[in-house]
Amino acid sequence: MAEVQWHSIEPAPVVLIAGKEALLAQRALERIVDLSRERHADLEVHRFISTEITKSDLLQYTAPSLFGEPRLVIIDEVTRGAEPLINALLEYVKSPEQDVTLVLINRGDQRAKKLLDAVKKSGAPWVNAAEIKTPKAKMTFAMSEFSRARRRVNSDAVKALVDAFGTDLMELAAVSTQLMRDTEPESGQQAGPIALRHVEALTAGRAETTGFAIADACLAGKEREALVLLRQAELSGLSPVAIVATIVRKTRQVAQVAIPGATAKSVGMQDWMFRNNAQLARHYSDRALASVFESLAKTDAAVKGNDRDPMWALQRLIVEISRARRGRA
Repeated sequence: MAEVQWHSIEPAPVVLIAGKEALLAQRALERIVDLSRERHADLEVHRFISTEITKSDLLQYTAPSLFGEPRLVIIDEVTRGAEPLINALLEYVKSPEQDVTLVLINRGDQRAKKLLDAVKKSGAPWVNAAEIKTPKAKMTFAMSEFSRARRRVNSDAVKALVDAFGTDLMELAAVSTQLMRDTEPESGQQAGPIALRHVEALTAGRAETTGFAIADACLAGKEREALVLLRQAELSGLSPVAIVATIVRKTRQVAQVAIPGATAKSVGMQDWMFRNNAQLARHYSDRALASVFESLAKTDAAVKGNDRDPMWALQRLIVEISRARRGRA
């Protein structure tokens, strides 16, 4: 085998994920983990950073098993490993254990290039997670996001989306997903193409858009994604006060739809917005929502001067919202 796209990669005795684009590497790894668990309910998963694993560890976790127990061994930043580990891996890829899926992740550096070359020459499948840099390539990526979800989108809408959010692939993917959610048709109706007006409505206020994306992620329990979006907001120079205000608005919407008997008309929301908020509200008890609002009040005070590090206060808020969801009675 040779180069494989992230969305087509399958578990194999040895798999290489190589490149600096974190989103593509993450998706490839998640696919391998999910497929492996689907096939083997009793799968053992072991994940290491190469600097924390020795040659002896490698031999232990990849050794032939008497009963053939399936194992998934992940070694991140593989080329940073010590020379004995690299040499052991060079030998291992020549004759890998069939009950083990060994995933090697390279984040783009060229140390231990001989190992990367050896894996590719061995015929093992590998995912090219190289950075997507050009506007044309980013538009192709965004188009593929809609295509995989079986949603139609106009080219001018994709261009506007890339212009607004193309500086970071993870943000572009998150906003594309949000756009599809926002334009979901009613049950039984066919979705029309996503148009420029939909993107313009989404990007009308960048701080508000980013705040809603963060709120959607943490209210959905996607703590890591929310923290990544928060970091992007910080790098973009967005005000912590504006971000908190937008998260408060979003959480209030979720609380509104959680009221027994609430309808889109009674709370003054569009149907698609009511449906999206209702999906989030199902995961929160009244006590959990009360806890979220308490955290929001503390964070609002923190970003307005009560805390010397407003971004740390926002990080803490995201963790607390995610925990409130997980702790639902």
